[in-house]
Amino acid sequence: MADVVLKNVQKSFGRAKVIHGVDLDIRDGEFVVFVGPSGCGKSTLLRLIAGLEDITAGDLFIGGERVNDLVPAKRGIAMVFQSYALYPHMNVYDNMAFGLELAKSSKQEIDRKVREAARLLQIEQLLDRKPRQLSGGQRQRVAIGRAIVRDPKVFLFDEPLSNLDAALRVQTRIEIAKLHNDTRATMIYVTHDQVEAMTLADRIVVLNAGRIEQVGTPLELYHRPANLFVAGFIGSPQMNFLECQVAGVGPGEVLVSLPGGGSLSVPVEPDGVQAGDAVTLGIRPDHVRIGPEGALTGRVELVEELGENHLLYVDAGQGRRLTVREPGDARHEAGSSVSLDLARDFCHLFRHTGEALRPQADATTPTSPNLTSSAA
Repeated sequence: MADVVLKNVQKSFGRAKVIHGVDLDIRDGEFVVFVGPSGCGKSTLLRLIAGLEDITAGDLFIGGERVNDLVPAKRGIAMVFQSYALYPHMNVYDNMAFGLELAKSSKQEIDRKVREAARLLQIEQLLDRKPRQLSGGQRQRVAIGRAIVRDPKVFLFDEPLSNLDAALRVQTRIEIAKLHNDTRATMIYVTHDQVEAMTLADRIVVLNAGRIEQVGTPLELYHRPANLFVAGFIGSPQMNFLECQVAGVGPGEVLVSLPGGGSLSVPVEPDGVQAGDAVTLGIRPDHVRIGPEGALTGRVELVEELGENHLLYVDAGQGRRLTVREPGDARHEAGSSVSLDLARDFCHLFRHTGEALRPQADATTPTSPNLTSSAA
């Protein structure tokens, strides 16, 4: 297998620049997922790695070799597309063998590789069927099998599950994870689905407008977002945000005035923030609790009952809506008034520029909420 290194990679279509100087090291055997909103450049970046688009500037290395000028077939990659792109007149065996036949592999080698890939993907019983006789999930497994038999240095996946229904997405996602565990191949995967990203990735690359916002493990991005964009993009439901003002600073903490008159001491390094500065406080729905006395009050607008938990949408006044995740046995009705406690150890503070303030130097990721917000 091989590592993939991008150095100041740029891509322009005419005068429109869509990839802005991307630097990224993907380690040998790593599973890296590109995520971001529509139009952020994640599929374009994947196509640059594949050789399906020319790099405007910068360098791309696969396995230590600069591949900017190599055609896709010479890069040692295999790509699985959103559409299955199977030959309808060929059975599964022939679809998987076709690339090896073009490469003039021996019949014995072709048969060995096809049957080994079929065993790995549990489609041995489907080898004689035509694509029209297969389900969507089975077709996608055939497409993945066609990539496996080529024994590539790097696997590239471009939203491979987006055409599947929810149940098949879960099943195929598990199979892709097992494939990576079995082969330890280098894999680069593009998706708009956060669940896919969080469950599959060794590291996630968050892209926005052709630039990398943050690279990290799923939990690093979830617990320590670098800026407002990452904080709002990673996590479902989305993180809650409140516009606040700094009331005071101290060693390893910033005291903020909350809307409505409450206050909260957040355990972050001030890093130059001063009293009177505008900041944004972020907290995830899991870390807001309804209690008898809280820093915020509001009215429940809507309750979404999800079985094991409920999502409450609370109007906190002046256009502020907070999402709260409550246990499934909690009982709240639309229209009721509630007080909200904020778990200070799970709060994030962001400068007016969007950059996150660092947590306390000695802080570790907390494991349980510490509800110490105070009302006015």
